[in-house]
Amino acid sequence: MFCAVLMGKHLFRTTWSILLLAVVTTLHSEESPEKEEIGFTIQSGEDREIRWGVKFSVGEEKDLSEEEKARLFEETIFPRVLRDANAGKNPEVWQIGFFYLDGQGTGANQEKAEAAFRRGLEFNHPEGLIFLVDYLQELGVVARAEPARRDEYFRRAESIALELLEAGFPAASRSAIYLAKAHLFGWYDLEVDPGKAESILRAVEKATPDNPSCQIWLAKVFIEEKRYPEAFDYAKSAQATFEDIGERTAEIQEELKLSRAVKITAAVLGGEISKIDPEEFMNISKESLGLTGKRAWFVPVILLLVLCFLLWRTRKAWAEEEGGGPGLRLSVMWLSAAVLAAGIGFNIRLPGLDNGVGHWIGAIMVTIICLVAMTMVGWPRYFGSRPLVHGIKPILKGLLIIVVGIVGMQLVAAGYGVLYKMVLGKALDQQLVSLFLKSENPVQLAGTVFIVGIAIPFYEEIFFRGFLYESLERKWNPRVALIWSSIIFAIVHGLTFFVPLLFLSFALGWLRRKNGNLRMCFFLHAANNSFAVLVGYFNQAG
Repeated sequence: MFCAVLMGKHLFRTTWSILLLAVVTTLHSEESPEKEEIGFTIQSGEDREIRWGVKFSVGEEKDLSEEEKARLFEETIFPRVLRDANAGKNPEVWQIGFFYLDGQGTGANQEKAEAAFRRGLEFNHPEGLIFLVDYLQELGVVARAEPARRDEYFRRAESIALELLEAGFPAASRSAIYLAKAHLFGWYDLEVDPGKAESILRAVEKATPDNPSCQIWLAKVFIEEKRYPEAFDYAKSAQATFEDIGERTAEIQEELKLSRAVKITAAVLGGEISKIDPEEFMNISKESLGLTGKRAWFVPVILLLVLCFLLWRTRKAWAEEEGGGPGLRLSVMWLSAAVLAAGIGFNIRLPGLDNGVGHWIGAIMVTIICLVAMTMVGWPRYFGSRPLVHGIKPILKGLLIIVVGIVGMQLVAAGYGVLYKMVLGKALDQQLVSLFLKSENPVQLAGTVFIVGIAIPFYEEIFFRGFLYESLERKWNPRVALIWSSIIFAIVHGLTFFVPLLFLSFALGWLRRKNGNLRMCFFLHAANNSFAVLVGYFNQAG
């Protein structure tokens, strides 16, 4: 019985050694009823070649040489199968196609092989033609250096696959999907043709309307054609189907991940990020790096070593008489390490830690390093030597600056949102920002305020208005330091909110230049971030 038709290494880049076909052809003898019965097996090789075997149903297995096997096929097995096939017996009537396809017992003849496989359709057996589709694909792969022959092989394979789907044989779907992918991506030097890929997939969809694999690849075709809403809907449907499967194999898990990734891609490219659940977005981002086991700990460990090296090198720069502090190159290295640290929680899962800790481990780590750096260099270098509380007037002045800064930031953000909609014709999607500010209970709120409202502003001020500003000021002048440190700050935070963040960065830089330290910069930055966290929390609760 025909068990499965699966691709060889050129088709799915993996090695299969599965049973393709096992048939026992019994040789009866009226004169000798106890005569040994001989049958044959067929297996699919790595390059779609047919591997033949001889099977004895009486007595022990015999270790035959290739010559002995060939003799048995030519003198005994093939004549019997051919005779039964000519008599119209099933399954020999269609299985004889494998003999003609491989030239076993007779000369190779693809036309006769295809004719025999087509007889199998009369007995509801499409397996032979499906194998022929895969076989022709493999011939096309081998003939990739000869475009005319390659295209002919693929054309014939597509024609047979579409015929099977039209005739109501959904088993041809897998081969047809592969053909569609070959045209979609231009495999084997084929011309990239999303339209042809879609036509093949539409035939699969018609034969198997709820085929999630077909839906995924249709979604990818739609992305290529910039039909993002359709792509999103198809990928979402495929994801739902895979999620409903009880026992998920490794293959199903990979398909599920792919459907999620395609769905998110369609939403992002289509400018509809609000369709994506923030938690799902975070999980996909973490899975994309592939470090989800114990090896994930290598990333923060390596980061810690980098930070320690930077700390040592910075301390050395501070100790030099003429250095006065980190140079521009060292400042940029600090910024790179900070960006890497901030991204750790979005790209890996650290075993043993829940998302609340693992997500912010980079920020916590860099904050601790900054505190150590402040201890080494002395707090007055960046935060001034005056007492924190030194009269009611400076406190009121500081509170006024904070209130004006927050109100100004909100007005700029609102105006930018209106302008964004006028220019691009769609609302500014703030879904990604909510990923940073999401809190579901007071405990998470407190943690988010600590990280987003205190820790992040602390090390960002050390980097941008501290190391970077100071390095630029020494190399050029305070005005250049203000402009470039502000621009870099806004760029690092993403281009979507570049304008309002540039406003905030200029305000912080102006405070740095006016006061000569980071004290007021930190207070305003921390107050602005904490305000955003609290607003997001209470809006969500409401």
